[in-house]
Amino acid sequence: MGTWSTTPREGLERLDITDARAVDEAFAAGRFDVCIHAAARCNLDDCERHRTLASTTNVVGTGHVVEACRRTRTRLVYVSTDHVFDGAPASAYVETDAPRPLQHYGVTKREGELLALTLEDALVLRVPLLYGLAGPDEKATFVTSTLERLAAGQPVYADGEQVRYPVLVDEVAAVLARLAEGGVGGVLHFSGAEATTKYSWARRLAHAFNLDVTLVHARKESSLAARPRDNRLGSTRLSALGFEPPLTLTEGLDVLRHQREAAR
Repeated sequence: MGTWSTTPREGLERLDITDARAVDEAFAAGRFDVCIHAAARCNLDDCERHRTLASTTNVVGTGHVVEACRRTRTRLVYVSTDHVFDGAPASAYVETDAPRPLQHYGVTKREGELLALTLEDALVLRVPLLYGLAGPDEKATFVTSTLERLAAGQPVYADGEQVRYPVLVDEVAAVLARLAEGGVGGVLHFSGAEATTKYSWARRLAHAFNLDVTLVHARKESSLAARPRDNRLGSTRLSALGFEPPLTLTEGLDVLRHQREAAR
């Protein structure tokens, strides 16, 4: 059983995790072996402006899912974020490093982690910025909005300071599916290994899709929420479990290009 909350998807059921009764009813009807919990309010500035709403979804809602898993003995895989860290590592963050979130979103996700880890066999997977193509009825991503603007001959202004380690959402889905089979608990990191800024990334998108790179301009991103400068996650534990390293950005952009062509 798959669910949606704000964007309807064919074949999926609507579920509001802030509604404890609805969560209980879904678990009672589903008889699940495992629950992959990826629902969250995740726009950093939105979480800063609407702290109560962010906490209600990311903490209270997660608590409802955790308790439903506890009652039904369902294994939980909780999707978390690199924003539980403060962006000042001496080297890549490992799973045992102490979280120090800079903004309310990171605080709520860390609280969600702690709730999840009260379950004996729970797994927390921290991931960085994800990228992929959005469908026609889905919220635009950085990739899709950048491509749309460039294709229309419009300028793209992107941050050139904050360092990101993007990973293709398809790869995260594959890792989650494998981890859902069981045998691993605690905290894991899965991250792209290639550093980039949104400015550099937008330029690479332009090159990959044969669009005008001169339309891409660097501009410091204004933000209400504090944003870590460099939140590199180390994925050594996942590698030790036999998982392949993620695609490079060049390889990932090739995947996106083929997906886009196939969808036309």
